Formats: sequence, structure tokens, C-alpha cells
Amino acid sequence: MENLNHDNRGPQLLAVNIFFGIVALITVILRGYTRAFIVKAFGADDWLMFAATAVFIAYCCISSAGVYYGTGQHMYNLELENMEKALMFWWLCYLLYSVIVIFIKISFGWFLLRIVTTRLHSWIIYAAALCSILPRIVFFFVALFQCHPVSYFWDRSQPGSCIQISIIMALVYFDSISTIITDFTFAILPAFVIWNLNLRAQARYALIFLVALGCVASAAVVVRLAYTHTFTNPDFLYATTDIAIWSTVEMGLAISAASMATLRPLVKELGWKLGLASSQPLSRSRGPYGNKIPSSDMHKTNGNNRLDIHVLSEFSQGSNKRGGGREGLGTHARAYSSKNMMRQSYKEANMDLDNESQEQLNDP
Repeated sequence: MENLNHDNRGPQLLAVNIFFGIVALITVILRGYTRAFIVKAFGADDWLMFAATAVFIAYCCISSAGVYYGTGQHMYNLELENMEKALMFWWLCYLLYSVIVIFIKISFGWFLLRIVTTRLHSWIIYAAALCSILPRIVFFFVALFQCHPVSYFWDRSQPGSCIQISIIMALVYFDSISTIITDFTFAILPAFVIWNLNLRAQARYALIFLVALGCVASAAVVVRLAYTHTFTNPDFLYATTDIAIWSTVEMGLAISAASMATLRPLVKELGWKLGLASSQPLSRSRGPYGNKIPSSDMHKTNGNNRLDIHVLSEFSQGSNKRGGGREGLGTHARAYSSKNMMRQSYKEANMDLDNESQEQLNDP
């Protein structure tokens, strides 16, 4: 019992906050550099991921402030003032978590819309994103107004009331399951889109790596789901430490994985400059939408009726202009015959493709 009284899991949460905050910040900065200065295709999905990272850093700071006042400790060991502050910071993290997840899902969904080639894939992305975003919006407002007055969540010295904790738990379960479905959909869909193309083994391995990154982020949600029952524990600040830890892990992995998926052009350029790569990467674009692809590079390979990766990259450059500025939303690429592929590629396609993502999948 003596050990229990002095048990403090706050340092564990603090370490997780610091580690994943730094990793997310570094990867998103590298993403921004790659997208803005190497492939010159900085888009809405990048702005959304930057916003998610900014809120995530704020989340880590607030969560760490909660650790200072008592998050991770038994509540009966805390002074009333510190306990109230820790609960207030926990409540704020409640809300910020919802905002971060919404930004991440929209950003990654927007990113995927650049590479899909059929309306069916587009609608799958829309449905999966809504499956995660709508429950999160509902949870945000329920968490915000779960107590009346709002401050009653952390200050029980005033008259007030809160909704039944069973409602919160039901929403958490529903939201977690929706997030898992969305994450696995977003992770696996690119494989169905690209796997049947005539890709080299190295490109296939890169695709497997990207899918694995998405699945790892989903795994954090699965692990956290097992701790949802701790919401009903009266020793709230101590019992819910695992929920706080795995929430940070989930968001940190999601931001890092989504950013790492765009870093292949940076790795290629560094490798070439250091003499570690045998081929020079594509030259930096002079235009606003990505690398300039010479028309001589846009061709069929081995007689197969497949779209060359460079043709797809050309769509990325022009789709914003053709689509009235709705970057990333047009994904209605059609099947092309070998005879008409080059002519129809300029006339029919309305598709915004992420240049560097495709470059990494077809790299020699």
C-alpha cells in the first residue's frame, strides 16, 4: 500500500509527450521542405498537416503541464488546487485531441485523393474520412459541454452536474472503432490503387513500408481501446494514464507516418549529392504544381496499357488549373487505350497526383 501511495506515472507520459512531439515536429518540417522546395507541390494537405502538428505540440505542452500538477498520480495524494488544475488540463487535451485527429484525417484523405484513379476509390476515401470525422465532431461537443457549468468538470466546489460517464464511454468506443476502420482503409487503399501497375520490386517494397506505417498508427488506437474502461475509475488522473499515453502515441505516429510518406524525394536528393545514389533525381520544378516532366518521358512501357508514372505526374501539374483551383479533389482518371493514351491524358483526366509520392513508387 505504501508503494501505491507514491506511485507516479507522470514521468512516463511526459517522456512520451516529449519524444513524439519532437519526432512529429521534425518529420513535418522535413515534409514542408520537401514539398515546398524540392518538388514544389506544397498543397492543402500539407497546410492541414502543419496545422495538426501545431495543435499537437500545444497538446503535448498542455498534457505535460497536467503532469506537473498531478496527471499520472493518485488523486488522494494531490492537493485540491493541483488536482483541479490537472483535471482542467486533461479536459483541454480532450478537446485538442479531437481537433488534431480531424486535421490528420482530412489531410491524409486529401493526400490519397491525389493518387486514386477511379470514382469508386474516391468515394471510399470520402466515406472513410466521414466515418472518422463525424464521430469526432460529436465527441468534441459532448466533451465540451458534458458538465454544466463547463468548469464543473474540474471544480466540484460549485453547484453543477455532468452527463453519465457511460455516454462518454460509448462515444469513445464508437469513435475508436471508426478511427480504426478509417486508418486501415487509408493504409490499405494505396496498395489496391498501385499494386497492379508495372512497378519494380523496390517500388513495391516502398509501398509495403507506407502501408505498414499506417497500420502502426492504427495499432495505437487498438491498444488504447483496451483502457477505455478506466474512465469510470474514481482515481481518474492515475487510472487514465494509459489512455493519455496511447493518445499521444497515436497522434505522433499518424503525423510522422503521413509526413514520412512524402520524404522519398528528399532522401533521393541527399543520396545523389552524397554519392550514394547512381541516378540523379528529377530536377526541381519551375512551375507551381510540381516537377516538369518532358513529353518524351511520357510513354507506354513494354506495350502495356498502363499509365506511365510521369504521365500521372503531368496530371498533378495541370489539374489545379483545370479543376478551378480545387486541388486534390478531382480524381476522375479514366482507362486509356494504348492508341489514345497520350491524347486523352490531356483531355479527359481530371486528377491531382502527389508528385513525390509517385516518384518514390517508380524509382529505379
